[in-house]
Amino acid sequence: GLTTVANCITYIDQSLVFIGSRSGESQLIQLTQTPTETGSFFKIISTFPNIGPIVDMCLVDFEKQGQSHVVTCSGCYKDGSIRIIRNGIGIQEQASIDLEGIKGVFSLKNSADSEYDKYLVQSFFNETRILAIDGSDMEE
Repeated sequence: GLTTVANCITYIDQSLVFIGSRSGESQLIQLTQTPTETGSFFKIISTFPNIGPIVDMCLVDFEKQGQSHVVTCSGCYKDGSIRIIRNGIGIQEQASIDLEGIKGVFSLKNSADSEYDKYLVQSFFNETRILAIDGSDMEE
């Protein structure tokens, strides 16, 4: 099978191997004793993005709204690619509720040992609300 061009190879444990690369994306692979459906003796568990080395770049305004993106020619050899780098973070809104006058929001756990948060605290100018989270429901 083919992996990214390796700069380092580290055996971790239980047939897990990290392939570190400067010219493309690094990979975490698992060695197998029998060939996979592609005929290789490993499967890719995870891929770690790498935009370096940047060979060339330019600014492009795709939406014609004054928000330029950097388009790069990244990597080299068989691991070369074109990447689009956007300023800021990507947010995918799942739901939205308009709350007039809200100043802050934070979550609290039921105890220090709790895996998940139990309460959602909403801070307003003249009051504070505490919502209890129960599965997919919330109650004040």
